[in-house]
Amino acid sequence: MNLRVLKFATLSSPLARSQTQTVIDHIEAQLEGVSCRMDALSSPVSASTRAEATFLALCPAEITCLEEQLLSGAADLLVVEAADVMMPLPEGLAVICVPPRATPFDAYLNRQGLIMDEMDPGSRVGVMSMRSRCQMAALWPDLSFRIMRGGVDQAMETHLRKSDIDGLVLPAAVTENLGIQGIVAEIFAPEFILPSPGQGTLAVIGRADDEAGRALLAELHSIPTALAMAAEQSFCSCMVSDQDLPVGALAEVSKHQLHMVGGTGACSNRIVVSGDLDEAEVVGMGLAQQILCSGESLADLLEAEFPDGLPDDIGEPDDDDVVDEDAAILEDLAFNERRAGGGAALDNDALDLDDLEHLKALEDLAGIGGEPHHGARDDGEDEDDSYD
Repeated sequence: MNLRVLKFATLSSPLARSQTQTVIDHIEAQLEGVSCRMDALSSPVSASTRAEATFLALCPAEITCLEEQLLSGAADLLVVEAADVMMPLPEGLAVICVPPRATPFDAYLNRQGLIMDEMDPGSRVGVMSMRSRCQMAALWPDLSFRIMRGGVDQAMETHLRKSDIDGLVLPAAVTENLGIQGIVAEIFAPEFILPSPGQGTLAVIGRADDEAGRALLAELHSIPTALAMAAEQSFCSCMVSDQDLPVGALAEVSKHQLHMVGGTGACSNRIVVSGDLDEAEVVGMGLAQQILCSGESLADLLEAEFPDGLPDDIGEPDDDDVVDEDAAILEDLAFNERRAGGGAALDNDALDLDDLEHLKALEDLAGIGGEPHHGARDDGEDEDDSYD
């Protein structure tokens, strides 16, 4: 029997290596005649730059570096957290395997074993995104939620060694990969905290023309997880710009249907969309479109553009007596919200041409819309406050 060796490229960080090792363990346990080798590389990104980025395991520049390893032939495969995947992939690369999804929910880590309800007022809790901060601040307004930058490894260092925070919220799947379930105080069901799109899913990326590799990993591939991932990525391509926006979404397969729920901000008003299994991308796009037709959801996204509040002089003419277009849009939004009774969603059936043009202007202002999600491949800095 010929032994095939699969070369995995990864970074040397604990989470990146543990995620890659999880896939390798599955492959070697299920496939005969296959051996895997992991090549751990140093990060090409400076520590200071990495410390300012929001991500889980790999920042965009690190993913780009690993993708170059595949394109050059130095590696065969790459394991990436789906929540960190940047779409579209470079030409010549493709997702060739999606293993079964792990727990997609959020988990709360606390050194004393306290759950969130038991935390003292003013306690400092680290979170990995604006999405989780917005939802948790709505449920526990007496706590202070701080967005952690520099990835999960840096957040763990801050929580366990530096004690700069009193608790930490991470994806439950990440705690499983790192083997730290022992300090998980509670796991939040999606009815309370809606997770990030792609959370709990690992994607195996390889060369698009590697049909032998695709066939080899077929037994590890989970069709339900792949469908859910496709729907969530389609949702992101419509909703998420290069900023960390307060958006949550979760897709699940049930019999012959795919159901997807999503929301913005505190996610108190959620939208559910369903469709056939062969319409996964359509379901994701449909959910995004419905959210974008909600004035309240758009207000949540605009708030992310102005985390410190709108400028005092918004709407005032400049020196040339030209009114700022963005300010006019925001003033119009506020007027319409008051007229609708303080935040009522727009009536889709009553939208006329002016309404649609107004929504498009709001989408442009928020940095969202139907274009592919290219922004994450920009190395620029994010704005702060940050089933099988």
